[in-house]
Amino acid sequence: MRLQRFDNLNDLLPYRDAWDRLAGGLPFRRWTWLAAWWRHYGEEQAERELSVWIAFSDASDSADSVRAILPAYCETTWTQGCVLRLLGDGEVCSEHLGVILDPAFETDAVDGIAEAIAAIGEIDLVDFTAIDDADTATMNLLGSLARRDFTTRRMSTDRCWAIDLPATWDEFLALQSKSHRKQIRQMERRVLDSPRAEWRMIASPEEFGDAWQTLVDLHQRRRQSLGEPGCFASPTWAAFHWDVAQQLLAEGRLRLSTLTLDGQPIAAEYHVGNAEATWAYQGGVDPTRLADEPGQLSTICSIRHAIAAGQSQFDFLRGDEPYKAHWRATPRQAYRLTAVPHRLWPRLRDRVRGSATNLRTTAKQLTSLFS
Repeated sequence: MRLQRFDNLNDLLPYRDAWDRLAGGLPFRRWTWLAAWWRHYGEEQAERELSVWIAFSDASDSADSVRAILPAYCETTWTQGCVLRLLGDGEVCSEHLGVILDPAFETDAVDGIAEAIAAIGEIDLVDFTAIDDADTATMNLLGSLARRDFTTRRMSTDRCWAIDLPATWDEFLALQSKSHRKQIRQMERRVLDSPRAEWRMIASPEEFGDAWQTLVDLHQRRRQSLGEPGCFASPTWAAFHWDVAQQLLAEGRLRLSTLTLDGQPIAAEYHVGNAEATWAYQGGVDPTRLADEPGQLSTICSIRHAIAAGQSQFDFLRGDEPYKAHWRATPRQAYRLTAVPHRLWPRLRDRVRGSATNLRTTAKQLTSLFS
């Protein structure tokens, strides 16, 4: 197994198809999502440097010999030192990140990547977020670093919730509680199946602009009604998604939908999908029409569409909001993985981080006691 590090996105273009082959259907690991993320969140930031590792099965540089990829970058600051992170992290909240590889080569690839990380003397911390409990490759990478004298930690983070979809809508309704099933059927009969409602999935570039603006408007108005700025208030976040959503549309992976009631848009959903699954990434509802339950109505339409398309999973992604369990989604644990090399400065920085975390935890506890 031969490892090669890449620090320029253009040099990785010949391996785009191999990258997507190893990433499978997971949209947050695929080239489109992560390359767009780097263009918007990495290229213009002096403290960030692309650091993608590719494992080849032979001495050639051919795409056919690619067996594993660590899609990462280094971020260097005075306080943190040099931190190795995964592409897609941060405010975008990409899910299901990690090492992408051919399982048949997992052991050699993981050990090779760990050895390459250990050999880079300037790395002070490996910090990977949004790692699934079932991601054995990335978990084993942490173990391989531990065997190379890194201090490693695995910390639970917000869980991801997903519905394992049955073959038919009636079977899905049978999984719901009696009261929820009755509510869904009433919403279908009184609203969704009436002339008042129209749900549309965007299928062409000509439809994209208006639907996207509806999404932005509804999302921002709803979040601002709750005293929050809304995701699209971040110019970088907004620019990244405007870019990547259009690429996903061209690939047939965008699930952008709108729901109108009495001629007015009341909900919009920004999802990503393939033949097997839908990932429910973002949405928005009209805060003045909450009595009409636009979120519930839009979710019904999205899940009905996924089942009709023959998909086997509807993934609500990260966060323990109560509505997810209400829809009979089941939680899957996610983790933050860290590894600190056994050198003086990285260990000192790690102690400072630990002390700061303890102080914040204590402050929150004291605040809750006296509030």
